[in-house]
Amino acid sequence: MIPPKEFMKKISPFSFLSDEEMNALMSGLEVDLYPKGKVIFEKGRQRTHVYMIYSGLVGLFDGETPLDYFSRGEVFGALSFQGERHLLTARAVEETVCYLIPSTSFREVMELNERFSTFFASFMGRKLRSFRSMAKDKRLFREATLLLSIDGMVSRDPVTCREGATVYEAVARMDREQVSSIVVTDEQGHALGILTQADLRRVILHGSRDEKVAAFMSRPVVTIPAGATIFDALTQLARTGIKYLVLVRNHQVVGVLTRRDVEVHLEPATSVFALHRGILKATSLEQLGILFSRIHHAIAMLALLELNFYDISRLVTAVHDRIVSKVIELAGGQARLEDAVWIHMGSSGRREQIIAADQDNGLITTSDQATPWANAVTETLHRMGMPRCPGGYMASNPMWSQPLTGWEESFVSWFENPEPNHVRYLTVFLDARPVHGNFKLYRQLMDTVRARVSSKAIRLMASDAVQIEPPLGMFGIISRHKEVDLKTYGIYPIVNGVRVLAVEEGLVEVTNTKDRLDALLASGAIESTLHNDLLEAFGVIQDLRLRQQARAILNHSKPDSRIRSRELPPVDLLVLKESLKVIASFQKMLMKKYNVARDAYYR
Repeated sequence: MIPPKEFMKKISPFSFLSDEEMNALMSGLEVDLYPKGKVIFEKGRQRTHVYMIYSGLVGLFDGETPLDYFSRGEVFGALSFQGERHLLTARAVEETVCYLIPSTSFREVMELNERFSTFFASFMGRKLRSFRSMAKDKRLFREATLLLSIDGMVSRDPVTCREGATVYEAVARMDREQVSSIVVTDEQGHALGILTQADLRRVILHGSRDEKVAAFMSRPVVTIPAGATIFDALTQLARTGIKYLVLVRNHQVVGVLTRRDVEVHLEPATSVFALHRGILKATSLEQLGILFSRIHHAIAMLALLELNFYDISRLVTAVHDRIVSKVIELAGGQARLEDAVWIHMGSSGRREQIIAADQDNGLITTSDQATPWANAVTETLHRMGMPRCPGGYMASNPMWSQPLTGWEESFVSWFENPEPNHVRYLTVFLDARPVHGNFKLYRQLMDTVRARVSSKAIRLMASDAVQIEPPLGMFGIISRHKEVDLKTYGIYPIVNGVRVLAVEEGLVEVTNTKDRLDALLASGAIESTLHNDLLEAFGVIQDLRLRQQARAILNHSKPDSRIRSRELPPVDLLVLKESLKVIASFQKMLMKKYNVARDAYYR
């Protein structure tokens, strides 16, 4: 048997402790053997020790209901200091050896070592992403760079002029200040537009230097809060395709950020950005296909820098939307997009797309006329590396390429008669988001959807959201054929449950899961604890899936959503376990709120 001190020093956060602090924990430490079925402590009993498992398996029970499992290297009995008594009963599920640390010694060390105490505080507060970062003992330089505030990148005051200034006066000032742009402002310092070197070409072709700058400036100007991060700026530039961002604080101009300013701070994000510029300039489908094939490799490299899912998914969405719009322009020929809007569903519709995703798209039109170019678009996307949807949810399918009236009739039928197929359609199309074309058609459809939401459909969607039970505890994860499908057991239950709550609140145009949770919190539909727990759990599971797929891309293998427990570091396994506990608790809340149960088939 490994000596307790040596065993514990290899495990976070005990690895954070000095020899003196470890010796303080060792003072009074006991070792105990618990036969299978033995109660270690009972609910309501006084807390006397913190327990670390050397070998075996321990379950936490509320009555006879198992709520969690702990195995080798895990700590229990320490993660709730709100009271002096145990909230659950601990029982040995198999023969177990535990180290028993006196609670008094444990508290003393927490007071001595801030990092040690913060680790447990993060865990108790379900700040799982912070917990994971601390446990890995790394804050990557490049990640820190991406999260820097952009106002620290601006070293000079903005160069501005009023809209009544002449082009000559504006250019003269640009020349004196040695800048490539000048912001046009009103008397309050609010941005009205921006004149750049590109705009000056139009002056040469169509105007004179004595005309007012307002006639040639680019408007509306794209602004970004001065406190935003470099990664926010990157995403904004990628989404809009522009070269300049105007920084504002309290609506007043405080600086200008160029694309080049951002690029010099980002690597390998710069490769994503360079590829994005190439996509904007592509003049053929062949060029677009070559660029798209390189995008996933660049994003995979970015993912392995441990940048979080919420940031990367925004960037991926911006890039993929540009690609799809470009394909529609090139493959759609003379398609009249003022008469139609291309929509995305699934992870793309929720702006949660990462590396591996099928096509999920549709088309809302203004007439019953067929749109043959939709076939060309979906086929081109498939050849480029966006696989066809196995379920046929694509604009090339006549079912999902309809006039607005057809879509409205479909939603009315689905809500009024929510039989199983209709519930499935609702879970797909309530994530619809407009990508290219006439967005007004989408908004008109959502007005109809909002007015026709039915309580019966909501209840059946809630029932659907709780059917798949996540594996309970680390033992459950490991025993599930030694792997867990993160999409099935982690992502879907949160996405489906949050969608139900959002649609019931009338938030039908909000499709992103994080945005839905934020909106639900703002409306008072959920409490802050649930909001935080679900955001943390969803982020952790998506982070694990993102890095799993990134490694597959770089290893030239097919990415999937299955995590093999033996391949996970102990800390990742621990936060995954906690995230699945959040999901189980969320599903119980949904079952109680909507009076639904899990079918016996799924138990």
